[in-house]
Amino acid sequence: MPMLWVVLAALARAEVVDGILHVVGDRIVTRSDLAFEQDFDARDRGPLVPFEDPNYPLEQRLIDFAILRELAGDIEIYKPPAGDVRARWERFRDGWPHPEDHAAFLTRWGLDDEQLLGFVYSRMVVERYAARNAGQAVALDRGELTPEAYQAWMGALRERTSVRNTP
Repeated sequence: MPMLWVVLAALARAEVVDGILHVVGDRIVTRSDLAFEQDFDARDRGPLVPFEDPNYPLEQRLIDFAILRELAGDIEIYKPPAGDVRARWERFRDGWPHPEDHAAFLTRWGLDDEQLLGFVYSRMVVERYAARNAGQAVALDRGELTPEAYQAWMGALRERTSVRNTP
């Protein structure tokens, strides 16, 4: 009987450590994904102006990134060269004031450098997909890939994608 009390006490003290915010197709966006993105984005600068727009909420960005990553799939043209991924990761790693700050970032998120490289790779796939496809769509109108042009292009993709929001 004492073991039952231990189990019941543990259940009574259970904490929610994460939660699903959105289900985008088959991909899940969680609270921890959003917190990670806030931490990562503060130190990472990508090549696309629309992704750096301060008016583009991080939560919407994550939904959009899930849509774009699904569309990019494993198509060769969207795969960044390994050297480019490593250079981006090195810029991120070397952008901290002290080497131990990068190590603390990894520890905070339960990552190692190989896992972070995988995340950077996936982010770069999304950027390459957006640059190629949104860029071509905008170029047909002889414009630039501004945040507004990107949002108009992305709006059409959002309409074709199943996004379920959790309460």
